[in-house]
Amino acid sequence: MNEREAAHVDLLEAIAAALDLPLPAIEVADERLYYRLLERRALAVRIIIESNRAVTRDPRLAADAIRTRTAEEPVTYTPNEFDKNGEVR
Repeated sequence: MNEREAAHVDLLEAIAAALDLPLPAIEVADERLYYRLLERRALAVRIIIESNRAVTRDPRLAADAIRTRTAEEPVTYTPNEFDKNGEVR
């Protein structure tokens, strides 16, 4: 894999990590927080990708920006917990 391909793989990994949120607990408030966070992160990814495409076209910069933005918006809701059999605790 060359450097350009590796940069694109890194960008895809950053996007996947930004949108890979743990499922919320069954409380309504947790579900609301989950969906709001998912919407904010998806919007941030979209804006960063569009800006990157229009200005620099450097996937490394976009990946770094996505990771920075993701770190600024951590999970604040209670994640759902599953036991070994996949049942909700």
